[in-house]
Amino acid sequence: MTSKINTILIIGATSGIGEAFARRFHSIGKKVIVTGRRADKLIALRTELSGIETIEWDVTDFNRLPGQVSEILKSHPTLDTVFVNAGIQKSFLLLEPATSTPESVVTEINTNFTAPVLLTQLFVPHLLSLASAGESANLLVTSSAMAFFPFGFYPVYAPTKAAVHSFIIALRQQLNFAPPTAQKNFSIVEVVPPYTDTGLDTAHRDMVNEMQGGAQKAFKPMALADYIDQAFASLDEFDEEGNLKKEVGVGFGQMGIETWRASFGKAFEGMGVKC
Repeated sequence: MTSKINTILIIGATSGIGEAFARRFHSIGKKVIVTGRRADKLIALRTELSGIETIEWDVTDFNRLPGQVSEILKSHPTLDTVFVNAGIQKSFLLLEPATSTPESVVTEINTNFTAPVLLTQLFVPHLLSLASAGESANLLVTSSAMAFFPFGFYPVYAPTKAAVHSFIIALRQQLNFAPPTAQKNFSIVEVVPPYTDTGLDTAHRDMVNEMQGGAQKAFKPMALADYIDQAFASLDEFDEEGNLKKEVGVGFGQMGIETWRASFGKAFEGMGVKC
């Protein structure tokens, strides 16, 4: 897949998996544009990585999204890949209201699900136009292994990632109604990481470990470098039809994908629905 990417916009790339992907794409000579809310991190990335472009962007400011997307496409008319990676994770107890607020729940839902849907809606016309003209176009959206294996530690995060998975399946089904050239050249890829050692869970890792019986018994995260190595290897694989893989999964993420494909995926095949 990386051979089909020339210019990539990574939305949510100032830390963790998004930043690691940005660094890897930059290292292999791709044109990389990154967004995030942390101006200091964007400045640091721009200073360190020659040629990278940065945009300070809060994707939950929904009223500004159309104008911001329009500006990006105006500045980068040959943008061929959009990678929606922004996300947050909270751990709290629904049975104890004092551990969360309605505002924090809404923010988590908006960041993890509403924003990816709206961003897809805004970028898809551009990507479809490229694909219809015979150019490669790619949409990557990050879900999670917890889209398939929900854990009670994350009562909003896991459901929002399951919603992202469902949304991507629905989007692929709609792509079946596009012109054949567009279908052939437009790839919709679900990126499904396992529990990875990033800053996503810094605020509550100790608490979650204790809920699992202590750090020695708790489920261990995959090292970020190992995840990126395996994910990038998967990005360069193709399916039996010679198309880009529909999912890039690693560890429990790949297990979830395989289980879904062998069950509900087979049911869709029986209905004649490509997804």
